[in-house]
Amino acid sequence: MVALALPDIRLEFGLSRAAVAWLVSGYLIAMAVAQPLGGRLGDQLGRERVYRWGLIAFLVFSVASALSPSFVVLVVLRVAQAVSGAVLIPTGMAMLRTRTKPEKLGQSIGLTQSVAAIAAATGPLIGAVVLAFGSWRWMFPLSVPIVLVALLLLRRLRVEDEERPARTPIDWVGMALFVALLAVVTLQLGAIRDGERGTALATRWIATAAVGGAFVWRQRVSAHPTAEWRLFRMRSFSGATAYVLLTNLAMYTTLLMIPFFIRDVQGKSSLTSGLLLMAMSGLMAVTAPFGGRLSDALGRRLPAQAGALLMTVGAFALLAGLHGDVSPAYLAACLGLIGVGQGLGTGPASTAAIEAAPAALAGSAAGTSSMMRYVGSIIGAGILAGVLSKDSVGQADITTFRIVALALASAAAIAFIAATFIHRHPTPPTAIIVPAIDPGRDRESASPREGEGEGEGEGERERE
Repeated sequence: MVALALPDIRLEFGLSRAAVAWLVSGYLIAMAVAQPLGGRLGDQLGRERVYRWGLIAFLVFSVASALSPSFVVLVVLRVAQAVSGAVLIPTGMAMLRTRTKPEKLGQSIGLTQSVAAIAAATGPLIGAVVLAFGSWRWMFPLSVPIVLVALLLLRRLRVEDEERPARTPIDWVGMALFVALLAVVTLQLGAIRDGERGTALATRWIATAAVGGAFVWRQRVSAHPTAEWRLFRMRSFSGATAYVLLTNLAMYTTLLMIPFFIRDVQGKSSLTSGLLLMAMSGLMAVTAPFGGRLSDALGRRLPAQAGALLMTVGAFALLAGLHGDVSPAYLAACLGLIGVGQGLGTGPASTAAIEAAPAALAGSAAGTSSMMRYVGSIIGAGILAGVLSKDSVGQADITTFRIVALALASAAAIAFIAATFIHRHPTPPTAIIVPAIDPGRDRESASPREGEGEGEGEGERERE
């Protein structure tokens, strides 16, 4: 809904496209940084408790966002909303991991992805109706009844005693550097868009490199880094997480691009954008359960590869047919292919990432993987802001929209390559001994061994 409202918000507050994009970028940066924290809090404090407080905070900030007196306040409240939502995603996925039989985990996560896609499919349509009859401010209170129902359902959930790792301190310095890194990357893309040259651009590159170097250094020396980076030593986790990042980059770029293209280039209403995005999200919802079932039967790798291939075909078709008078039917067909591919592959890849880690670290694994998903979204939003001109509209923008389409097609193609590193079937969880995390020990000794959880015999494993 918020993606559809960006043009209206831009006009109400008198902003450029680049400025209004911070409503999305700020939300995604907060989501990305807070995902590992949310997963870790669920692992250590209890997932049901953390989930409940996340829902309550999300409700409060949703209502407050509707009353924002200025764009700056709206961005701050959206960031707070993002932090609340970041607690929910990895905690919920971790509860699925610990409460679902391994042979049904793909189906369970596929069904969850389908429900999320249904919400994404109906969101643009509801948003278009809201914009047709009222202000964009009416969108935010719509989450209130949904959160209240979720809180009631949570009371019926009885979570068994969970195995919890020892509590570890939070690396606030590392998190601050992560925020700074994502922010300077977003600013750098904006500087490229504005055509900065010479000393100003060089200074920005130096600042980006400095912040990036400081973040990498902090993660190496910290006993408790921002995310569970040690999980990336596992081939399947790395491949699945890269897949999630790249496919989400492609999907989110499409999600943000279509409303601007429909309105600024074709001069059509938000209802057209909503119907097109609903077609993409609706097909995601239909195919996600099938992707989960296929992954349980055939393994995680093949459905993920098939999904990436369909997304690549849809993205290149969109690139080939993108012109000022392209028909909504053609756009719907291209977006439909992207939606089918996303629905088919994301569930298996997300399942592979979560089940590659020990069960006690399910929340941390889900948070780290989901963090990379939002990093992909940030890159997608940055690409869009970086290539769209600041003020021009009309046919002159066709070339820049084609650049965006080429970027999302390339991301989908690389995701196909990443899928080749995903395991087919998981290692039985009883065959894994969870390495102890002792703050006093060397972090290398607590790292998972190469190949653990990949289910194909790579690497040495410890047996019970």
